[in-house]
Amino acid sequence: MVGAFMYVEHRTLHEDAMPDRTTILIIDETTDHRDILGRLLRAVGYRVVEAGPGEDALTKACGERPDLILTALSLPGQPTWETTRLLRSQPLLDNTPILATTIYNTLLPWSRVRAIGCSDCFDKPFDFDEVLYRVTALLPKPPQAAFAA
Repeated sequence: MVGAFMYVEHRTLHEDAMPDRTTILIIDETTDHRDILGRLLRAVGYRVVEAGPGEDALTKACGERPDLILTALSLPGQPTWETTRLLRSQPLLDNTPILATTIYNTLLPWSRVRAIGCSDCFDKPFDFDEVLYRVTALLPKPPQAAFAA
């Protein structure tokens, strides 16, 4: 399976040549989590941009204007929480859905996640089918085929 992901990564090096491709910004403090989610989403045809929380995420979100932001949430007051609040306050990102993922599902009630502007939330560790279901539910158009010429 690793070989398949390597092939997809090779094919997605030319993502910028496809301007109509649906773009997802992944924000997570953990590089491995960004990598796993990025590989999954690229494999089904999305263009993926990755960022850590904070200024990196804000810069990429405003510059790329993604169709969806998928962000990890830690506890209130932590970098990912504040980044999500700042993203929602950006006029360019008013209507951009924000999909959150967290390991703190028992400590973060849905009402608090919704209050900072998230459209939906799911738990870590994540199930790939659930990730894809929630992503496609928030986006107006399906991804382009990953192996399209």
